[in-house]
Amino acid sequence: MDFKELVATSSDGNSYPDILQSHAIGSSATDSQPPKRELSPSEDGLREKKRKMNAAVRLPPEVLSRILSRAMDSDPICAFDLLVPDWSVCKRENPLIEKYLEMTRVVTYTRGSDRKASSLTVNFDHNDRDHIFLPMKSLDDRLLRLSKTCHNDAVRSFFQEGTQVFHFSTDSVPENVGDESFLNYTERAFPIRGRRTLDIIPFDDETARSPKKVMPDGETHLYKILRHVVIHSPLSLMDVDARIVVGPESQINDVNLEALDIDIDFDRAAAMWLSWSQMPKLESVLLDLRIYSHDLNTNRGIVGKNEIIRQAREMGRWLRLKLLVIAGLQSYTFETSYHSYTAKRIEKDEEIDGEPNWIKIFMAAVRPGGRLILIDRLMDETPMFPYLGPSHLLTSDG
Repeated sequence: MDFKELVATSSDGNSYPDILQSHAIGSSATDSQPPKRELSPSEDGLREKKRKMNAAVRLPPEVLSRILSRAMDSDPICAFDLLVPDWSVCKRENPLIEKYLEMTRVVTYTRGSDRKASSLTVNFDHNDRDHIFLPMKSLDDRLLRLSKTCHNDAVRSFFQEGTQVFHFSTDSVPENVGDESFLNYTERAFPIRGRRTLDIIPFDDETARSPKKVMPDGETHLYKILRHVVIHSPLSLMDVDARIVVGPESQINDVNLEALDIDIDFDRAAAMWLSWSQMPKLESVLLDLRIYSHDLNTNRGIVGKNEIIRQAREMGRWLRLKLLVIAGLQSYTFETSYHSYTAKRIEKDEEIDGEPNWIKIFMAAVRPGGRLILIDRLMDETPMFPYLGPSHLLTSDG
């Protein structure tokens, strides 16, 4: 049995549950009833679909789960496209020039195991063979309507097996932002974490534990079954402040405006405040920490290296990941050189060029054989060369 047989629709687009509701099976015939008429081709097709539907419901649970999971498969997506889509790592406008100028750097540390030694690589390009694909799932309403069992299995598969991308956004601004009650700091606002993020992901800095979404059975929180998580903070949020969030026509007073700005700044580094101890199934974690090396952090002191180090230790205490990707810790003026580094040395040194050795700091969160990847943007725009054209850059021996 395949997906088409499981959720095939009639010619008018109805799914099985709709068909079964609108074409009820009649009572059994008796001697007093007229002879049964011969079924038309369309009616015979409906009967066959009902038969397949009943067969699907009677499948062993583990078989049905596998069928549903495969039916929900979507094309995998590279980790860089999920984490930093606004850097266009996978689809570069001028890939050869960007490689030559070393505009984007990918440092990959693979932790050693009993059978294989640790390794360290540094790349400035990204070809098809370099993609780090993560599994993606899509939900189909027809699956959810098949039966209660199918509904539960589909939701479980979507959140447990598929990669969940949580985008920071301004759609969770508190309704009382213009009122005096907003200044009650016993319950901080989380203005740019995004409603979906707040509804599902637990954070250690939530003083008043907000309710989190659960599985359809009402017993298990969704965050308990997550395996692959991406926390993405769009670069456009760097330009957001309190006035932009509330709008130019809002009557918010200056005191509340300043308080909202403080909460926005605090949220910019919220990718570090996830409650790792509550998500025991995690295998892949992608964190957007580009705020750390951004000019905004330099000017406003939003998050410091010591805070990140403390949270890295917390991750190392609770997580044993197959994949950890972090963006932005060594970008722009925070760039460090790996030219003289080997895997053995990177596991020992506390600092690199006077900056924290983030690989050593975060490596405890990665299991043996797992990968820790730092991706950074070293420059944003191709510099102008008055006397050298792009063709020279591509052919010069250096």
